Amino acid sequence: MYQLWVLGALDNVGDLTPDGRKMSDFPMEPSLAKMLIVATEYKCSSEMLTIVSMLSVPSVFYRPPQRAEESDAAREKFFVPESDHLTLLHVYTQWKSNGYSDHWCMKHFLHPKLMRKAREVRGQLEDIMKQQKMEILSVGTDWDIVR
Repeated sequence: MYQLWVLGALDNVGDLTPDGRKMSDFPMEPSLAKMLIVATEYKCSSEMLTIVSMLSVPSVFYRPPQRAEESDAAREKFFVPESDHLTLLHVYTQWKSNGYSDHWCMKHFLHPKLMRKAREVRGQLEDIMKQQKMEILSVGTDWDIVR
C-alpha cells in the first residue's frame, strides 16, 4: 500500500487516484506503469514503451561459454554508459532498424524469441496507452530526456 501511495496511485485515505486508475489498466508492476504515465509528460513515451517492454522479458543477451569474448564484444557495441535502460533501448532500436531480423539477433548474441516477445509486449502496451488516450511521442535521439 505504501509503495502505491508513493507512486501516486493511492491518495491519503487509500482511494485510487486518476493515475492509479490508469496504472491499474497496465498488466505489470505499478512502478513500470508509472514510468509510462510520466513519460507522456516528458514526451518520450515511445522510448519508454520500448524500455518497459524490454524490462518485461528475461535478459535478451546470451553468452555461450565457448564464445564468451565474442559475445562480450558484441554486447559492448550496444552499451550506453549512463544507463542499462538506455542500453536496452539501443538494442531494440538497432534491431528495429535491421528489420526485426532473427539473423541479426543471432549475429549479435541476442535471443530472437525474447526480442520478438518484447516487440509483442510493446504492441500490447501501446494499445493500452491509445485506449487511455495517452500520447505516444518520441524524443528522437535526445535520450537525456528519457534518462
